[in-house]
Formats: sequence, C-alpha cells, structure tokens
Amino acid sequence: MADVPVEFTKDYVREHSTPESQLYSAFLNSGEPYRSINRHHFHQGAKFGYAHDPEKAPKDAAIPGLDLDDDDLYYNTTGGAAEYWSQFDLPKPCKELRQLRADLKEWGYCLIEDGLSPDQYRRMKKRLRDQAAGERKAGIASWMGTAPAPGDNLPRTQFLHTLMNKGEQFAQCVEHDPAGVQGGPVIEQILNETMGRGFLMSSFIGIIPNKYNMPQGMHQDQGMSPFVDANAPFTVNTMYIMDDLCAFNGGTLVVPGSHRLLSDIGSGNPVTQPLPPAINLEAPAGTVMMFEGRLLHGTGVNQSDEERIILVMNSVKANMRQQELHMLSVAPEVLEHASEKLLYRLGARPGGLGGIEGVWNEYLVNQRLAIERGEYIRVRELSPKSSIEELSRDYGYRYSEMSRTQAQEQPEAIPEVARYHGIVPDWEMKNV
Repeated sequence: MADVPVEFTKDYVREHSTPESQLYSAFLNSGEPYRSINRHHFHQGAKFGYAHDPEKAPKDAAIPGLDLDDDDLYYNTTGGAAEYWSQFDLPKPCKELRQLRADLKEWGYCLIEDGLSPDQYRRMKKRLRDQAAGERKAGIASWMGTAPAPGDNLPRTQFLHTLMNKGEQFAQCVEHDPAGVQGGPVIEQILNETMGRGFLMSSFIGIIPNKYNMPQGMHQDQGMSPFVDANAPFTVNTMYIMDDLCAFNGGTLVVPGSHRLLSDIGSGNPVTQPLPPAINLEAPAGTVMMFEGRLLHGTGVNQSDEERIILVMNSVKANMRQQELHMLSVAPEVLEHASEKLLYRLGARPGGLGGIEGVWNEYLVNQRLAIERGEYIRVRELSPKSSIEELSRDYGYRYSEMSRTQAQEQPEAIPEVARYHGIVPDWEMKNV
C-alpha cells in the first residue's frame, strides 16, 4: 500500500508496543488469582494447588490418576479439611429466606430445603436418567469437565446440554414456576437481589459423575473475566440435587467463604495468604443449592458404584454473554409456545445487545423461525440504482416490529414495497 503513514505500519506499531508501554495488558494477562490458587505447598489441604493433573498421581495408585489416601490433596476432604471446618457453622438445608440470605452472603452458598417436592423430584430424576441413558445409546453422550483418567479415552463425567429441549419441567425451572420447582419463588427472589431484576439464564446442564471420575479443578464461574467486584457477584448458580450428596460420592467441592476472600484481594491480584481447604457438599436429594459466581467450587470424586446427578442453571446479568446460544439451540416448537418470561430468560429479547440486523429491543422468535425454514433474507448491498427486484425483496427485517411500525413512514420507498404494509408475521407475542 502506497503512501501509508509510517505510524500505521505493523513494524512501527510493534516497535512502540513493548509490554511496559501497553495500557492494561499486564492486568489482563496476569492470570490472577488462578496462578496463586494453583500454587504448590501453600494452601491448606491443597499442597499442589486446587487443580488436578491425573498424570501426576502415584504410579502405583490403586485408581489410575487418583490418590485417595493423601489428606493434603484438595479433593480428599474427610481428614484435615473436615476437622478444620468442624469449628464453623456452615450452611444447612433450610426454608427460611432470612437464613438463606445470610448463608449466601457469609459463605457464598445456601441450601434450600425441599426446593423440589417429592413428586417434582421423582419426575425430574426419571426424566434425567432416561435422557442420559438415551444419549448414551444414541452415541451422542457428552463426556467432559476434566481430563480422562490414564488409560481412558474419555472423561467419566457425562453432561446433558440444552435441557430446555428435553422436558417441560426444565422450562418451569427457568421460569421458577412452582409447578415444576416449589421453591421457585424463593430462588427467583434471591436471584433478583443478587444480580438485579432482568437477569438471563446462561446455561442449564446436567452433570453426572460416574465411579472414579477425575476431580474438577476449583474455579469461579465468573473467572472467565479478570474482574471481581467485592460488592456483588456477576453470576449466580442454581443447583438441583438429584442424589444425596456426601464426600464418598463426590458431592460438589466448595471452599466456603472463598467468594469474599478472593473479591477482597481485588481483580488481577495474587493471593498472598493461604486459602482454607475444600469440603464436599453434603445435602439430601431434592435440596436446591444456590451459589454465587465468585465461590471456588468443582466436581468431586465419585467413589460409589452409582452415578450421581446434579443440574446447574447459571444466571447472568442482562448485559453479559450467555454460555449457551439459546436462540440457536432451543427447538422451534419450544420457542413457539414459550411464555414471555421464558423467552426473556432465554435471551430472545436482547434489550440492546445481541440483536439481528438492528432489531435490538423486541423478541427475535420470528427471525429464528424464518431462518429455521430457510426463508430469512438478509439485507445486502443496495444503492439508489439497485433493481426493483432487489429493493422489493421479502427481507426478514420487514417482519420485525420496528420495520412494521416504520414501513408507511418511508417517503423515499418505491411503490412496489407498499404490499408489505400491514403484514402480519407468523409468530407474534400476543399468540403466546
């Protein structure tokens, strides 16, 4: 390219972008607090840090990739870790909202007793077990979450994705409808208080560790961002417990109070004081656990002969990107019959972020269904000299609420597009 100013050349930019001259790169690339979290011989009960490398397990270990005898590994919690936490009054399952608030604020998690009624629990458990077995038989089971054990080709933890497509009760959970989850009003209130009204459902997945699964590294669910706010979390999880949890079957590992310890340290800063040990969650089936995005947690080791099932629904603030792209993943018939509340939680009304062709503040179901049918026509290059055929095409944008509202107020529009005035899309909110 001729006559390009020297300041715009790659060589000049590279020469003037030394690490010390860059704005926030040092902070963004700090890797903290995770470098400190995985520091060896520093934290209590986590001598190799809160991460697990199956290749570093003793070569003569009875279970490949695991050392279930070393009390100083974070996933072994029945020795020193249990003794350490025995002096604290950790959360117990309860129904009292004031206690649930206090537990979540103090420890980073709370346990809603009987969040699922016995009937709701039975229906959900059967649907999940059937779905998991069906996906295994179909050869489409998803095995993820950790590295495989030495000698295995796949991890031993099965994930069930996009539960929205796999049963009506899961949609009821997203809406916090008492018909599907009797503790829904309490769950929704806590989510409103922690993240503000208007939160979105980011993902809703089933996690099924089988015998001798590898433990998951301890992490924060908002750890994808280097920013930690000491005032409140960015994300909150709702976990539906489908089997009685204990240390033996690898109940979810948590470091109680770590949400405050890490947020007080501040974004991008190292941990300078040892963190407490992890413990396995203990709670009966039918309990609903809520834990916030700053809490260190991970999947424990299931030593039992039975699979154990939990569901985790992650909720995020409305201005955050969702983990699951629901507007592509969710089946069209689910969208067609969804309530306004459910559609909003799925992100179908973007509210300024995540729109289609400038449609940012209305429900996008019509666009998704047209795309599904292969009928959505995008606006491409146009000019005043474009043909009548090009200018009058059946563009998908014409069916948006914005375009239908403005269609008759376009003074320069060619007469041929008047046929679109008053069009009614296949799907409208009033039909729900």
